[in-house]
Amino acid sequence: MDSTIPSPEKQQPDMEVHHHPDLHHERKKFKVYLLEFLMIFLAVTLGFFAESFREHISEKNTERQYMKEIVENLKYDTIRCAGNAEMNEELIRGMDSLRGEIKLAISGNINSNALYYYSLMYGGKYAIAAFNTSAIKEFKNSGSLRLVESKKLMDEITEYYERKMINADLNKPQGDQVEILQNQLFSLLNLDEYVNSFGNRPMDNYVTNYNYRDLLQHKPMLQLLKNDPAEMEKLYNEETRFEMGLKSYNIWLYACKKAATQLIGDIIQEYQFK
Repeated sequence: MDSTIPSPEKQQPDMEVHHHPDLHHERKKFKVYLLEFLMIFLAVTLGFFAESFREHISEKNTERQYMKEIVENLKYDTIRCAGNAEMNEELIRGMDSLRGEIKLAISGNINSNALYYYSLMYGGKYAIAAFNTSAIKEFKNSGSLRLVESKKLMDEITEYYERKMINADLNKPQGDQVEILQNQLFSLLNLDEYVNSFGNRPMDNYVTNYNYRDLLQHKPMLQLLKNDPAEMEKLYNEETRFEMGLKSYNIWLYACKKAATQLIGDIIQEYQFK
């Protein structure tokens, strides 16, 4: 039996040694992560701004292109308004002569050839201005109208397209009653040359080649279907209402021409078009 007594050192149990964490090492890793995060965040942010800038440039190019097309549409409108208003002025002068001739007929002094001439030449006729709205419709439908930053310009566009142009269309004179009364008073039975002239005109021309002044010398004298003064007065009243309506319509055509001309100049100035 071994009676050897173990030394005090051997009697103590083995102790685990715990090392303190390397705080400096941990801090170094956190800085690396933070730096990586910042770099990623910066890259994403710059990418976002770059994409936004590209989108902004693209939208501005789209806006400018639509504005160029609107300018071209407006130029067309000014030509149509001016041309048709001038034609209507000539028709209005003829209607004044027509009313004078109807007045003579009501009083018993009937010149049927003159009545035919003025009625067929001027009665119930007018020139219509067809506005070009293709560009503004596309601009609205694309949602790009919001890109217009100038409130003044936006107000002008709204004023032209949603007030003046619409009011011009709404103020077109109505000639249905004039046509009805003309059919009751005038006959086309002996006017074959007049009727045939409508089939001989060129496809791009709305005016016949008929010489209306031939009606003034027509022989035998053209006859009215009715010469009752009361019927003549009805025609006078409807012709007068139509003439008044045409004058009102012309006022709007001139207003549209003026507004379109102003809008063209303001768009060119705002977008620096040449």
